Amino acid sequence: MPLVSCPECSNQVSDAAVSCPSCGHPLQQIPQTQQAPQIQSAPQPEKRELFKTKKDNFVLDEIAAVSSVKTRNWVYLVIGLPAIIATILAWMNQGGAIAVAVTVVALIILAFIHVDEGRIASTGAVTEVEEDMDEISQRYHQALKTIELVTYQGRNTFVDMQFSVNPERIAEFSKTSSYGYLVMVGLGILTAVAGQQMQIPFLYGAAVAIILLGVLSRKASLEIRGVGGAKMELYTKAGDIKQVIAELTKAIEK
Repeated sequence: MPLVSCPECSNQVSDAAVSCPSCGHPLQQIPQTQQAPQIQSAPQPEKRELFKTKKDNFVLDEIAAVSSVKTRNWVYLVIGLPAIIATILAWMNQGGAIAVAVTVVALIILAFIHVDEGRIASTGAVTEVEEDMDEISQRYHQALKTIELVTYQGRNTFVDMQFSVNPERIAEFSKTSSYGYLVMVGLGILTAVAGQQMQIPFLYGAAVAIILLGVLSRKASLEIRGVGGAKMELYTKAGDIKQVIAELTKAIEK
């Protein structure tokens, strides 16, 4: 074992000695007791709130948009009811090919005017919701008090349109073309041709009404894609689409 001299009394002592056995002079500092390493506990995962409908459950902060489009009530009375009456009269008084043609046209009109869509876009999927979308939209706004949603409420001649978008969950959006009204315009043209071929003046009036119905039903559409990939179309009046895009852009760039 190596020996060293004590700086106080010059006595030879072991280099492992803490102090000199002769004079007691300390030879090396006593190492401090090492502190035990502190173990940091893993952070507790944040609880995530669910947004519930009657059939489905959604993670609240994963919802990108809630939307609804619904036919206005007067449309059924002013357009739907006359179409049904015309069909009944055609079968009572005409029969044959004319009654079949009127029935087909009436069914297309009824299918076209009836819209009652409720949808929720969440991560990776768009879910159809068959419930009161006014109540669902209200609950969604109350649940996301800390987030400024981009909202829209509008109507064209035939439908009420509304939606709420969470800008924090939007990955992409763009204006798209909506050509659904061309179906009615085309049907009106075919009805006019049929009226000319069959020499039935009633069909000329019906053709004009159908074309007018198509033109008045025009609406603009905005396609959004959520962070998770869910893609959904949102509808506005044709003249409102630029303002909606500007508001959504401003909310995302904040």
